[in-house]
Amino acid sequence: MKKTLVAIAALASLVSVAQAQSSMVLYGVLDAGVRNDSNVAKASTGAAQSLTQFNNGALNTSRFGIRGTQDVADGIKANFKLESGLKPGNGASSNATNLFDRTASVGLQNSLGSLDLGRVTTFAYDTTASYTIDPLGLEMTNNNQVAGVKAINVNPLGTAIGSGFFTSRRDNSMKYMGTFGPVSAGFAYSFGNVSGNSTAGSSAQVMAKYSANGLNLAATTDSLTDATSLKQTLTTFGGNYTISGVKLTAGTVQLKTPAGYNAVAGVLSGSTYAGPSTFLVGAAATADTKMTVNDIGLTYQVTTEMNLAVAYYTAKFEQNALSNTFNTTAARVRYAVGKTTDIYGEIDNTKATGMDVSKSAAASLSNSGYTIGLQHRF
Repeated sequence: MKKTLVAIAALASLVSVAQAQSSMVLYGVLDAGVRNDSNVAKASTGAAQSLTQFNNGALNTSRFGIRGTQDVADGIKANFKLESGLKPGNGASSNATNLFDRTASVGLQNSLGSLDLGRVTTFAYDTTASYTIDPLGLEMTNNNQVAGVKAINVNPLGTAIGSGFFTSRRDNSMKYMGTFGPVSAGFAYSFGNVSGNSTAGSSAQVMAKYSANGLNLAATTDSLTDATSLKQTLTTFGGNYTISGVKLTAGTVQLKTPAGYNAVAGVLSGSTYAGPSTFLVGAAATADTKMTVNDIGLTYQVTTEMNLAVAYYTAKFEQNALSNTFNTTAARVRYAVGKTTDIYGEIDNTKATGMDVSKSAAASLSNSGYTIGLQHRF
């Protein structure tokens, strides 16, 4: 803790100097709310139980960061970004071991694009969090609900693109992005840094995006290799179209994990790898696993202050002949009380179908929830 406080104090002093030069910015998001779920883990067999609780990052993850740019040559700029997640409820860091668990990178940029080195977001995260293929833009991914035999995020894209499967961020990366007219393209490679095995823990990603005349389309591929050369693969595709102020968004995300795959967690930041066996109760841990999430939704800027979003998700988990499907409907309203502050409300319902085991005391086949909160950006 002392080391963390010293590091933050040192960075704050750097920001003060940088602000005078207009080359650095201290920024952040503070998001907190109250969450109610109709069905949570039961205290005893047959018992029904609801839960109302304080929620950190109810809509978006709270964070603070420092970013900056500096002209280093004709047409070339150096840039850096350091970003850390936090919990407003108790002031704790989101990650106990990594101070800058969200981003830590340095890079160069010019008219041909940007190249960043370090811990960076994946292209799958970029295209979902930017609302390109997800109508909620990865909102509501810090909220778990219990339906059937599996706890799943209210926004199931948070399960597919999250820390558990190392699909949102990568360590030891080189990430290139360039924009050429209406087309953007990117490539990223992450080093595993495993002695004697150059491919263990490594990954490769590709991204392509088209934007013109109210239409945005994006596709990404991602392959993460374990120590035995097995590959976890993630593909995303989707887009949105805006007409008369209404934006229609649709997308599909598929995560495939082969039997026996074991991520090289020692070279990746984040939580311990959540293997395929956690998808289904009673499923074989050695089975091939596939998770598919399809989404569709509408967003509408009702007034300058009020934004509405409605989204529908289907998340299907498959192992051999077993499958579980979760159908989620969510509606969210954000109201700006200022340029940097929103109050928001959200309701959702998830129903589980195709269950391969009986409903247990630990879970119900459906869950309804609502969230209210406050978000401030600086």
